[in-house]
Amino acid sequence: MAERLVPEHEPLNLERSRRRFFPGTFFSDPAWIFQAAALLFLTAFFYWPLIRFLFGPHPLDPDASFLELKILFDFLGDSWNLGVFEFSFFQAFLSAFLSVLLGFGVAWIQVHYHFPGKRWFRLLTFLPFVLPSIVVVLAMILFFGNNGWINRGLMMFLGEKEPPLQFLYSLNGILIAHVYYNFPIAAKLIGDQWSRLSEDFERAARSLGAGGLNRFFGLTLPMLRPSLVSAFILIFLLCLNSFPIILVLGGGIHHTTIEVQIYQLARIELDLEGAAVLALLQALISISILALLIRTRSALGRPKKIYQRSLLVEMSQARAPAWISAIFLMLLMIFTLGPLVSVIIDSLREFQEGIWQWSVEGYLRLFRPTEGGPFLFALWNSFRIGVGGALISCLLGIGFSSLILRLESTGRNFGELVILLPMALSSVVFGISWFHFYQNSALFGISLEWILMAVHGILLCPYWVRMILPTMETVPRRWRDESRVLGHGAWEHQVRIVFPWLRSTFLIAFFFSFALSLGELNSTMMLADETVRTLPLEIYGAISAYRFSYASALAVILLLMSLIALLLMEKILFQEEKSF
Repeated sequence: MAERLVPEHEPLNLERSRRRFFPGTFFSDPAWIFQAAALLFLTAFFYWPLIRFLFGPHPLDPDASFLELKILFDFLGDSWNLGVFEFSFFQAFLSAFLSVLLGFGVAWIQVHYHFPGKRWFRLLTFLPFVLPSIVVVLAMILFFGNNGWINRGLMMFLGEKEPPLQFLYSLNGILIAHVYYNFPIAAKLIGDQWSRLSEDFERAARSLGAGGLNRFFGLTLPMLRPSLVSAFILIFLLCLNSFPIILVLGGGIHHTTIEVQIYQLARIELDLEGAAVLALLQALISISILALLIRTRSALGRPKKIYQRSLLVEMSQARAPAWISAIFLMLLMIFTLGPLVSVIIDSLREFQEGIWQWSVEGYLRLFRPTEGGPFLFALWNSFRIGVGGALISCLLGIGFSSLILRLESTGRNFGELVILLPMALSSVVFGISWFHFYQNSALFGISLEWILMAVHGILLCPYWVRMILPTMETVPRRWRDESRVLGHGAWEHQVRIVFPWLRSTFLIAFFFSFALSLGELNSTMMLADETVRTLPLEIYGAISAYRFSYASALAVILLLMSLIALLLMEKILFQEEKSF
């Protein structure tokens, strides 16, 4: 979205734009307040708890440290721990590869074809990424599980009494859930770069007699390599740090990953030394992957007007690519919407007198004063923590984005690494660090709701930075000079000129952060106690107790909240597209 706002007469140039947002001396700019506050907040509430947990004193033995070389060597010498690392990398690699493969197909269709309902198709294919991970887990169970809709349909069709397909509680279940959750990222990254490729290269290659396959593998694919690599690295990092999906769908100890092992060591076995060692190794891995991701990114230009063929017309002409694309779209919509429809259907059924009956009792039970107390409490907590976390991430994002624009190339890469680390670091590790820090600091008397808002704000801040930074880079430098000529001060320039330019991006980033905060489970599980319940925690508890109808009703409420946030984002984006 941001790249479309680049003025025609002024191409995007990172070095020229780095002082556009808040030019001038440091203390004469409004930015320094946000920058100083953001740095102080990140240092005090992210890096300090993390460092204190990894290198601080043991709570039961103040003279000893969590992290000692002997413990580290013993940990690495254990074949079980090495197996956990091996499986973590293996499942993350397969998940990223399959997600990029599916996302590539989606991007190809979106770039080359137009068809009725394409806008809604784009919206629905991005929906899985903003869904809470615990809702995705529930949807996978109800659609792909042993008693899910696919297996029940096959048993009726084949006349079998046992489920013919074993999707979940294995590596297959992990891969299906990860691909479902992450292919929208690949589709967006690849599609954004594909829409910016000039057709002049394609026409030149065609005029030289290059065939379709030669043009694709020799021209298009190399030009898309930056987005393919970036999408793979980002999804690999997200799948490496995946927690609820592995915890529920892993199917046993043989599918334990680094993230799950840290949780088990810290919260179940109370082995804080082992958790600290594993957290340090995981942090080093995440930092390395994040640095690689920052290094491999490429600046995007303006979108090109690519000729799009009519899918329906080419289908009427019996063209094979069009029919293959149509079948692909149909299967993709089943894959995307089938699990969500399963959740909705399951929420409208009750098991009574030995049979399943249609009923809205599950929803009525949620809102009854005598029975719906936990739900209403969790709903209110999720909403206010989501709004608070999104607002905190907004303030932090403004400070960090303006700070990044001040930095030179090498310093900028390092600054981005420091600022974006909360996105790459395991939220379970962050939650454990905060739990340890919270229990042993003056913050112990503060309500956990406020603590969770701060934690969510830190975790969501990198997404804010990545969304608003490109738009900040497009603010024309001449605007500041013209404002100065007109006698506008720095504050007036930002409020009256710059903020209206950034307002749409801010709103989109806010609703996106709100949707992500609604579904945050990892850090919430590490910090929350019985006094703080959220909708994801309620759903996780219901799934663990096999109360799927109750879990489905809760998931539908959470799904609707996420969908409303996504629709608001899409509405803002659509209005912006019309205005430009």
